[in-house]
Amino acid sequence: MPNILHYSVVGLQDFNISFESYCRPCDIQKYCKFGNETPFTATINCNDLNKAKETIKLEQLQKLQKTEDVSVSYEELLKKVKVNLQGIFSTIWKEKIKDHKEEIRCLNSRKVDSMLVAQQGQDWWSDFNATMKVINDECEKIM
Repeated sequence: MPNILHYSVVGLQDFNISFESYCRPCDIQKYCKFGNETPFTATINCNDLNKAKETIKLEQLQKLQKTEDVSVSYEELLKKVKVNLQGIFSTIWKEKIKDHKEEIRCLNSRKVDSMLVAQQGQDWWSDFNATMKVINDECEKIM
């Protein structure tokens, strides 16, 4: 079962996700830029999250408008639009965490055994995904 990472509200619509629970001394971590004193954090903005959802909705709506009958109302079309939150979370994961693998040695398979990286990455992703679901719910309350 994934854990919810430590997150905090910063400003009106920003959330900081901290990976401090992973900042424990070990052979891998001793080379990392981040540790207990400066844990790796990622900032999530509600506007960015909502913009990503709206972009997906718009793309799907435009496709539906081309394929559906003209008599179908806009509201009925909207009901058929499905937003895949996992895809959005995955994109955020790639941009905010995975692309920083030089700073996060645990996720860099060129510097650490790829089996360890795969396991660590899977654990981090699982916890990040669970945390993003909570943050998404919070953002929906705000917006």
